[in-house]
Amino acid sequence: MTDATTSQRSQAVILCVEDEDDLRRDIADELAEAGYRVIEASDGETALARLDATRPDLILCDISMPGQNGYAVLRAVQDMAPDYADIAFVFLSALGDPREIVEGKRLGADDYLVKPIDYDLLLATVHARLRQIARMRTSFPADAAETDDATLIDAHGLTPAEARIAVALTEGQPLAQIAADFGVSRTTVAFHMRNIFQKTGTSRQAALVSLLLKSR
Repeated sequence: MTDATTSQRSQAVILCVEDEDDLRRDIADELAEAGYRVIEASDGETALARLDATRPDLILCDISMPGQNGYAVLRAVQDMAPDYADIAFVFLSALGDPREIVEGKRLGADDYLVKPIDYDLLLATVHARLRQIARMRTSFPADAAETDDATLIDAHGLTPAEARIAVALTEGQPLAQIAADFGVSRTTVAFHMRNIFQKTGTSRQAALVSLLLKSR
């Protein structure tokens, strides 16, 4: 492991949400051994309470839990302040049906790991998602977005992440290129696009770009 990799992992905070105690502890132990800081939650309500006190870099979340399930946790995170917009979200589930995977990604999850957990795949997925976040933060720092895109944020109530995507659209970049440049999945970009359409009252990309150009 390189010094840079060790540094990245030691600084990354992962929230692990899993109602099976033994599995949650095993996952936490694997992540901690790999150098990550791990916060545990046994259910959705506890996870959201943890988020009041900390801001993780990535959330690993079971889907089938008592009370608030994983889908509800994802929606709650998406509804939080803009500072939470670039947290990677990975579902853990015994539901291996492709339709469940598609549904999870449609809702905005970045990845989906099926139980029983392959720990090598888990660590590779976590590392890959954190690298994507690091690239996105380096290329599009939050303070720059707040300064350069303040007009769009104020005019339409966009989050910094949504404003960055909106600016890229006005520059003529296709969605696939935006996803690649930002280091996120096309599903994540599509999720932000739905929010942008809703907030701006548009339904077509051409109309959206026209409106945004007038707003800047």
